[in-house]
Amino acid sequence: MTGKLSLKNQSRLATAKKYSGKFVINLIIYILLIEFAFVFLYPFIYMILNSLKYDYEVIDATKQWIITKVNWNNYVDAFKGLDYGHSLVNTLIVVLGSTLGHILSCSLAGYGFARFKFRGSGLMFMMAMLSLIIPPSLMVMPLYIQFSKMQMMKTFLPIILPSFLGFGLKGGLYIFLFRQFFKSLPVSYEEAAKIEGCSMLRVFARIMLPIARTTILVVFILSTVWHWNDYFEPSTYLSGNQQILSQKISSVASSSATITSALGANINMVALASCVLVILPLLIIYFIFQKQFMEGVEFTGLAN
Repeated sequence: MTGKLSLKNQSRLATAKKYSGKFVINLIIYILLIEFAFVFLYPFIYMILNSLKYDYEVIDATKQWIITKVNWNNYVDAFKGLDYGHSLVNTLIVVLGSTLGHILSCSLAGYGFARFKFRGSGLMFMMAMLSLIIPPSLMVMPLYIQFSKMQMMKTFLPIILPSFLGFGLKGGLYIFLFRQFFKSLPVSYEEAAKIEGCSMLRVFARIMLPIARTTILVVFILSTVWHWNDYFEPSTYLSGNQQILSQKISSVASSSATITSALGANINMVALASCVLVILPLLIIYFIFQKQFMEGVEFTGLAN
C-alpha cells in the first residue's frame, strides 16, 4: 500500500515538474514577445501621443505619457502643410500605377522562369535577383540621364514605367515570389488547358493568374508599402505639384515649430501629426487585409 502511494506521489511530482517547466518556458517566451512588441510599438505610441499634445504638456516632465487635453490643431496644421488632398492623389497615382505594373510584369516573368527552361534562363534569373542587392543610389545617375533624354522628368513615368518592365522598386523580389508559387503548382493544369486548345498566354491569364491571388495580394501590399514610404526616387524625379506625401513631411517639419521637452528631446508636434496622416492609409489597408496577407506570406514561402 505504501509502495502504491509512493508511486502516485512520484507521478504527481513528475507531472507537477512537467507543467511547471512548461509554465516557466511559456512565461519567458511571452516576456520576450512583449519586449519585442514594445520595441516596435514604442515609436508609434510616442508619435501618436506627442502629436496630440499642447506645448505645455510637452515641456512638463510629469506628462510624458499622459494627455490631459487633445490638441487637434496639430492635425489641422499638418493637413494644410501636407496639402493632403492633392498630395494623396499624387501618391495614389504613383503607388497604384507601380503596383499594377509589378503585378503584371513580375507575375509573367515569374511564370516564365517557373515553367520554361531555355539557354540562359538561370543567368537571367540570377540577374533579376542581383537587382535586389544593388542600391538604387548606384543606378540613379544613368537612369536620370536616360529619363531626361526621353523627356520624362517632372512626370510620374520614371517611377511607374520601370515597374511595367519587371524592374522598379524591389521588382526582383516579386519575380522570385511568383516563380516560387508557380513552381509549386502541378503541370497538369496547363496540360489540361492545352488539350482544350488554350494558348500559353490564355492559360496564364485565365488559369494561372487567378490561382495566384494569394501571391498577388502579398505583392500588392509589399509594393504599396514600399512605394508609399519611398523618399529617394520621388525626391529625384518629382518636384512642385508632382510631390507625394513622403516628400511633403520635410517641408512641414521645416515650417513648424520645435519644442524642447523636459527630458531634452526636440519634438515637433505638427511634423509628428503629419507622419500619422501619411501612414494612416497604410494601417487601414493592413488591418483590412491582415489575415489574407499572413496566409499569402506562408503560402509563398516568405515565412520559411
